[in-house]
Amino acid sequence: MRFWTAVGLVGLLAGQLVGCSRATPIPPGGQQVHVIVTEAEVHVEPAVVRAGDVYLVLDAPLAGSFAFVEQQHSAEATPGPLSDADLARLARGDTQGLHIGGLDAGGCSAEQDAEDRGQMGPCGNVMQVVLVEGRYAIVGGSPDADPTTGRLPPLAVLEVVP
Repeated sequence: MRFWTAVGLVGLLAGQLVGCSRATPIPPGGQQVHVIVTEAEVHVEPAVVRAGDVYLVLDAPLAGSFAFVEQQHSAEATPGPLSDADLARLARGDTQGLHIGGLDAGGCSAEQDAEDRGQMGPCGNVMQVVLVEGRYAIVGGSPDADPTTGRLPPLAVLEVVP
């Protein structure tokens, strides 16, 4: 009986340790897109990926952010790829009919941010998206214009193929 009690206790403790984890690693073989954001541009590598699970990795110092933009013309609609008109509107700063998600890395302690780098979670620098064929935008920071200069943030287009 002691054996099963010990096994149960070890299992319970292991479950608690796993449950306390802040971050989730990218699965082996997961499609990764590295996002580099500077004041002047957003660069994505690779710029073309296959449909399915995609892991957007913010390659920057421990802090930084990007917005991930999809089409969504109504609250009931499922977000999806952007049309040419959507991309043109976004480039002008018009975000109506668009779904904006994103990643803001660097919100935890310096130690936690460093520990979770390369992983998904509140202290990590990876965002998972499930994409269908089409084009999506990645914007440096917020898609809104800078309130003092009126300048729009840089953006890059991610192409998704079947």
